[in-house]
Amino acid sequence: MSGYIESFRGHVMSSECDLMGHMNVQFYNACVSQAMATVFAGLGAEPQKMKETRRGFAALEQNNRYHAELLAGDIIHMESGVLKSSSRTVTIHHKLFNSATNQLAYEATITAAYMDLDKRKATPLDEVIKSRAADLSVNEEDAG
Repeated sequence: MSGYIESFRGHVMSSECDLMGHMNVQFYNACVSQAMATVFAGLGAEPQKMKETRRGFAALEQNNRYHAELLAGDIIHMESGVLKSSSRTVTIHHKLFNSATNQLAYEATITAAYMDLDKRKATPLDEVIKSRAADLSVNEEDAG
């Protein structure tokens, strides 16, 4: 069973392209940033809840792999799922596709710690997040 969810949809703007004519790496990361907010909400860490509980996520590590160029005007979408979790972290796998061709263009794997935002220290995942992480779980084979 694949726990991937659509976490971002958009298009490549010409202002996001570099001198070689393809989307610049900083904008791949901007897609990931927007996707992470969707994933966090799916895990039960919606913005309002984070403000109320003073708990949220902070990235610890990110690995990127580029597969195909994206050009101005390309419609894109990202799918994300939880690759693994521990007592205090979740590792999320993102896949960015050219929506017209369904070709995988980019993927990123990010490990984020669940944080006490006042103490600035990692804290154990709560039960809701653990449960939802299991619902969004993806297989290593799906992650490539």
